[in-house]
Amino acid sequence: MEYYIDGHNLIPKVSGIRLSDDNDEEELLERLQEYARLSRKSCTVFFDKAPENKSRDARFGTLRVVYVTHNIKADEEIIGRVNKLGRNRTREITVVSSDQHVQWQCRQAGAAVITSEKFASEMERMFSSGGRIRKLHRNENQLEPKLSRKEVDEWLEIFGEL
Repeated sequence: MEYYIDGHNLIPKVSGIRLSDDNDEEELLERLQEYARLSRKSCTVFFDKAPENKSRDARFGTLRVVYVTHNIKADEEIIGRVNKLGRNRTREITVVSSDQHVQWQCRQAGAAVITSEKFASEMERMFSSGGRIRKLHRNENQLEPKLSRKEVDEWLEIFGEL
């Protein structure tokens, strides 16, 4: 199964992220990357209004990012890609959007649809039930695991304080 996600539609539904944040897309990408890792599902997130100098597609593990230029909206890109897949392949896609036009068009093509609110809740449940969000180092492209106080204490016991 693969998710096609309307990024700017999802951002305001995820706790701790606002569309007005300077790094709203990066915050969402970090969470989606961790969600994809934990759920072992492929995700493609679409962002519209991409600057001309932004690379159109990027990949982070099982997370693919599509930056749609100013000539087209992410909604249209999602609908177009779903329609191009064909009935058999479309059944493997779940579109994440609360936009009713996107939902209707994608259902007509044979894709499953869930609202951004429901998907955000699913992510929160996954993270709160033992999954941890790993922060992406912006300069090093490495993941930094978040350790609990108990884990830190255990490591200090093993290695001692430096």
